Amino acid sequence: MQQTKCDTAIEMNPGIGLFTRKLLNRDDRLKKIILIEAMEHFLPALHDFHALYPERVKVKHNDLASLWKLSFQDRMDNGTRVADMLSDLPKREHNEDPSALLFGAVGSYNFFKHLVNSIIFQNGIFSWGRMEMFLAVPPPIYIHLTCNNDVGYMIYRSTSMLFQMLFEYRFIAQLPREHFLPNQIEHKPIKGSRLRKVQSINPEYLYLVRILPRRNFFDLCPIEDLQPLWYFVKQNCVSRRNRIIPNLEKWIPGCGPRLIVNSVPSETLKPLYPDEDDVELPQYSTRCTTMSNRDFYPNMNIYTQFGDLSASQMLTLFTQFRKWPEYSESAFVASLENTLLKLEAAADENLGIAEEDDLPNEETAFEDVKETETENSQTKTLKKSKLNAAVSN
Repeated sequence: MQQTKCDTAIEMNPGIGLFTRKLLNRDDRLKKIILIEAMEHFLPALHDFHALYPERVKVKHNDLASLWKLSFQDRMDNGTRVADMLSDLPKREHNEDPSALLFGAVGSYNFFKHLVNSIIFQNGIFSWGRMEMFLAVPPPIYIHLTCNNDVGYMIYRSTSMLFQMLFEYRFIAQLPREHFLPNQIEHKPIKGSRLRKVQSINPEYLYLVRILPRRNFFDLCPIEDLQPLWYFVKQNCVSRRNRIIPNLEKWIPGCGPRLIVNSVPSETLKPLYPDEDDVELPQYSTRCTTMSNRDFYPNMNIYTQFGDLSASQMLTLFTQFRKWPEYSESAFVASLENTLLKLEAAADENLGIAEEDDLPNEETAFEDVKETETENSQTKTLKKSKLNAAVSN
């Protein structure tokens, strides 16, 4: 936090205000603090902060973790729920400094899908500009978002690729779950579960992580190509075992040789945080790197699968595909338009393209089965020692 120039902070579900007091102590840096609380029980104490600092502290009764629901409701009735909740934020362009710092604990998988969708569809929380987020997250969600194909295709999915394209991310520390309320139900991974290997990783902890939308992403993928990119990744990752060349030739016949014979040199990616130690990263999580649309998969052939690609290699493949002269008249464009029309009428913002090996309840699977701490936005912090340390730095 010491490097940011942002003077506005949002705290999700501050509860009794322990961490709020830490934010208030940073009066040299934080000029405005917005407290968004889901539970009415805690509002009187939070309004006391507003009474003490009327110009500096604002209190909102809402559920930021369910932002995806509010965004959908606004779409359905042209409402202003999201705008009202975030009305005290300054508006900034995507390539400018972050508009706010966001602190909280969130275990809703749909919240992170909304972060992706907010950039892709240019609505929701990032309509006010980029936010620098410091979040306590269940291990299965963070691993799913930041893994590569080494963990297996059940975990490495289209959302993993899109998240890594769009966001910088960094693991900071482990926080004991017992420091958060309400207490979780003891988690016992189901024997034989296909997600057992990630659900059993550090179940006694939450991961404190930093997440920030990439400032330069629109230089790599123009705004008008965001939705085609989203559909390209989603559609081709219906099964990560789909072979790249046969699939793309269904849209643009005869394009395979262009991918096999590629004379353009590939760009080398660099770790975004050189001081980060691989040994200290969570199991299956990867280091955040720079992003490129010229990171070509080496020695592509007719057997190469979409699941073989990293996020930057998938972005590179889309960039190639988008530049081909046949693109504008291809079946891909018609299929994209049809899908967007269906999504416009869908009853759920997160309704998307089902993947071949989707679980009956994908959200619950990544949120740690039967956990209670954050899906209903009732997570309250008892102790945030390491989160406080992150702010102090």
